[in-house]
Amino acid sequence: MPTIKNTSFSFENVRLAPNEQIGLHRQPTWELSYITFGSGIRIIGDMTEPFRHNEVIMIPPEIPHCWFFNNKHVNKDNKISNITITFTQQFIENCSVVFPELREHIKCLKEISNAIKFSPKRANHIALILRNMCNQDDIERLASMIKLLSIILTTDNSRIVGMYKSPDKKQDRLNMIRTYIICNATRNISLNDAARYAGMSKSAFCIFFKQSTRKTFVTYLNEYRIELACQLLQQTNMPVSEICYQVGFTDIPYFNRAFKRIKGCSPTKFRKCYCLKKDQT
Repeated sequence: MPTIKNTSFSFENVRLAPNEQIGLHRQPTWELSYITFGSGIRIIGDMTEPFRHNEVIMIPPEIPHCWFFNNKHVNKDNKISNITITFTQQFIENCSVVFPELREHIKCLKEISNAIKFSPKRANHIALILRNMCNQDDIERLASMIKLLSIILTTDNSRIVGMYKSPDKKQDRLNMIRTYIICNATRNISLNDAARYAGMSKSAFCIFFKQSTRKTFVTYLNEYRIELACQLLQQTNMPVSEICYQVGFTDIPYFNRAFKRIKGCSPTKFRKCYCLKKDQT
């Protein structure tokens, strides 16, 4: 997390290699993140979902989160990019005192306990302000931040993308396993590998994972790999056979069966439907 110095909030316009992104972490500050380039899988609290560029997420304090970027979706400099603002609880308290116009809005903000993804319309509005802030000095950014507060406090058709859960050993172990899966899914990993990483016997690991996720390890791993495959089907012209191996499967017929079971159609049909919807927008 960026250190907040000499300013009432932190503004970071970040460009880095996908594997340089900070891992799973929690922080005492609020976070507003705008993905300007890149895609992958994000973990926020108790939820794991794919993400794409242009999404805007707001995360309340102390919710564990991280973004795992696809190293194939990078710009010409092989970088991903995002704009992130972090601000403290004290900052919004001070704004409530100094700016009575924001008082009711800030009261609503303080009641938000879950991470939210803004609707496309609201996200576009926020993104425009964030992009403008890249070329502003500290005082200009402060004015933009006040404007942002009036926007993010009106949550519109936002969607919950992560809920806070009190940290405990069970949750920490599950987060560790989920991170292991995300980091190694494209390799030929096994149930034994995951159990060994978690420091558990195979049988204890299976029981723990099924109780924690309501899914077997293989089902969870396959669903994650299929989500990676969907991104490649949407974002590249890579052949289905190549995508199969790219996301960690070693058998094309098995990949096709798993894809159809999870998505309800073949990979080829999924790509055609996506292209058709894209042409109609």
